[in-house]
Amino acid sequence: MPGWSIEELRKAALIAGAIDGCCAPRRKRRTVSPLGLSLRAAVPLFDGLGGGTRAVLVRQFLRDLGFDECSHLEWRLEHKLVQALVLHSYLPDAVPVTRGFAAALFGQVPDNVRPFLNSEFPRGYVIKAALGDSSGESPNGAGTVAIQRNPQEGALRLPEQLIDEEYVIQEQICIAQEYRIHSLEDLVIEDLTFHRYGGGSIPGERNAPNAFVQSALDLLPDAMVGGSLLAWDVALTRDGQFVIVEVNFSGFHPVYKRGFHCSGYFHDYNWGACDTARLLNHVARRDDVDVVVHADAPDYPEENRFYADVANWQRRHQETAALVCSKP
Repeated sequence: MPGWSIEELRKAALIAGAIDGCCAPRRKRRTVSPLGLSLRAAVPLFDGLGGGTRAVLVRQFLRDLGFDECSHLEWRLEHKLVQALVLHSYLPDAVPVTRGFAAALFGQVPDNVRPFLNSEFPRGYVIKAALGDSSGESPNGAGTVAIQRNPQEGALRLPEQLIDEEYVIQEQICIAQEYRIHSLEDLVIEDLTFHRYGGGSIPGERNAPNAFVQSALDLLPDAMVGGSLLAWDVALTRDGQFVIVEVNFSGFHPVYKRGFHCSGYFHDYNWGACDTARLLNHVARRDDVDVVVHADAPDYPEENRFYADVANWQRRHQETAALVCSKP
């Protein structure tokens, strides 16, 4: 069985200690209704987006909820090695073994690199960029194919800090199905769970992965949960176990595509408006507030259309929920 690095666990324990020592509310409640989200008011938030401008609605929404998009910045939880190690400290059985690439291979002679990796990860391994997105969708995310071909190239120096690692090695998982699950602070958003690869709604299949992520949230400290919008990539293994592949933290990312980031499901060109509406309606139900989206900036036609589409999807989801609740 592969093992975690003792030195990396020691460094991660310092981060976990800082998180545990941070006093933060686990959940913020919106008490003022209605909560109006005007595109014209959001225009200044275009500056500092890490991706497309359609993500501005989620950024505006989180700010109006009182969330601090820099709250996780000091811990660098968007870095896949830091994240895996910190999650392991709270959820030791839920995360595949993950190690810093350069630290693991430092000092290995070229001819011994692959035998070493095969002995350390006998069930296989995956090399991923430590910073980035869509690592499962790109065959060469951040040059990882080149590293796979010549792994010695990625291990020429010994990193001083966890965030100095450019790549991670992660234990390979025998995946039967992979899910993208979304949570807002201490609750899973029940209708925002989908197959990670492949479209379509999966209402009858959501219960088990949602329950797994909810159980994980329940064990995480307040400072990680409070003010968070998380996108969990969770794998169901062939032996029926759930495993956390990685977690995507919404908020300001200081390095890769510097700026505000949130789950791509919220600004996807096909279903982003639909999924963003589910997020807004979740808070409307949870806190009993009206969340009203205003498409009031026609001089920004693409974003204005997105705001209008979200408002339309809000109504459609609400009407569907009302029909379901009214059934005898």
